[in-house]
Amino acid sequence: MLKPIKKPVVKREYTFLERIYLWEIVKGLKLTWKHFTFNVRASFRPGPHTVPTCWQYPEDRRPIAPIFRGAHYLALDEKGRELCIGCGMCARACPAHCIKVKRGKPPEGQEEKYAGKTICESFEIDMLRCIVCGFCEEACAKGALYLGPDYELAEYEKGPCIYDKERLLANFRKARAEGKLKPKRKPVPVAAPEKKPVGKKAVSPEGKASGSQKEK
Repeated sequence: MLKPIKKPVVKREYTFLERIYLWEIVKGLKLTWKHFTFNVRASFRPGPHTVPTCWQYPEDRRPIAPIFRGAHYLALDEKGRELCIGCGMCARACPAHCIKVKRGKPPEGQEEKYAGKTICESFEIDMLRCIVCGFCEEACAKGALYLGPDYELAEYEKGPCIYDKERLLANFRKARAEGKLKPKRKPVPVAAPEKKPVGKKAVSPEGKASGSQKEK
């Protein structure tokens, strides 16, 4: 049987004030009183909010970072064409399985509305299951799906929480009008594969060394 590992015992001698705990309580009350007086003084200062540790939402709002992940949107290119081709890579990368994409072909006479040869006939995202991880944004090869700046996602019913294609395009137009579009992602550099010599057998350094010894 395995013997239990004995943990080293660290002996510490406590002072009299530490043993009665009264001094530790006094230090804690001192810190609490310090924060209390600081917040009371700050409440009389003019500013966007009354207390520095509490923002009065929704009157006071903090600025959103450019990399913030909120409500999704489907992007359009400079010509106003849809970038999504309905490949379904976002649905495959989603760990919550909340994305459904249906692929199709552009209608006749409307090819100029789409940037690709294929389109997404329907696009649905269940925001009740979404964990806002951003995997779908990273998996999109065309840079068509982004997680925008909108974070007020509460609804009274389940229906509005399921975003369809029109809702996602409307989110893009709203973010573009407010100037809150995310910058385009830079492509990840991929190293080129090494080219092997054609018609010549690759010889290892050990083989060369052994061959030189045999010649001697």
